[in-house]
Amino acid sequence: MNLSKVALVSIVSGLAASIVAGDATSTNGDGDSLTACNGDEYSLHTHELNDSRDYLYCELIFNYPGECGGDVYSTSPLAPCDLDWWANLDLKAVAAERGAESVTKNGPQRWSMDTVTEKVTEGTDVGGAQMVYGANLAPGTATLPSYEVFYPSKTQYLLWMAGLPTYQLTDADGYNYVIQGYKVETSELATLGDQFEELPEGWSYNVITPDEDLILDLTPETGAPSVIDEFDQVYIRIPEDDTGVDDPDDAGHKNAVTACIFGVLLFVPLLL
Repeated sequence: MNLSKVALVSIVSGLAASIVAGDATSTNGDGDSLTACNGDEYSLHTHELNDSRDYLYCELIFNYPGECGGDVYSTSPLAPCDLDWWANLDLKAVAAERGAESVTKNGPQRWSMDTVTEKVTEGTDVGGAQMVYGANLAPGTATLPSYEVFYPSKTQYLLWMAGLPTYQLTDADGYNYVIQGYKVETSELATLGDQFEELPEGWSYNVITPDEDLILDLTPETGAPSVIDEFDQVYIRIPEDDTGVDDPDDAGHKNAVTACIFGVLLFVPLLL
């Protein structure tokens, strides 16, 4: 897996004293803060993005040496990604702005769910566009192979509405994973199963329309078992019960090995 395979990890809390701008709701972070790898410290705020299905966003991963890993900045939920800006972005100049060794593009991609709630910073200028910072990727994340389960440490609240399609992978053990952000064309999602060339034996791709809302309420304690397909798209395991919890003891152990997310761990949505 390369760094384009990572989705924004969002850290979220409850909502209060809302400030509404378009479809996004911003809430004061009550003093919560997040420190970037270059030492910059940011206040965190809760953002709720409604009507997020097919919302176009782009992420930048700022790569730092040593144990810090990579800081993730996203255009979501501030505004859909400007593709002209994205195509002409000077990655070396952007890296120098924040003292990073390099910057990797992740996107463009689109949310597959209908509501995303996340706790991130307010907008900050990155190469001429406003982005939010809310996640850090542990060293070694880039080496994970496709279709191998990994356990990112994150807090997310994601909602897929009943009666609308979801796009899922089922593994050989019967676990189902729902796609989080997709990079293929929207029109390709229904038949994406025909395009897989590296899908492991016993796995399948399915379009599922739920009768009830599908909600993933994830925290580092509950775990978020995930896989990445050959199109660099992240899928999150759907818990087998209604609690939103999937093997918390096992996931909690693996979180410390595979991911490092900075911030106050309260309540959700990111990416990759």
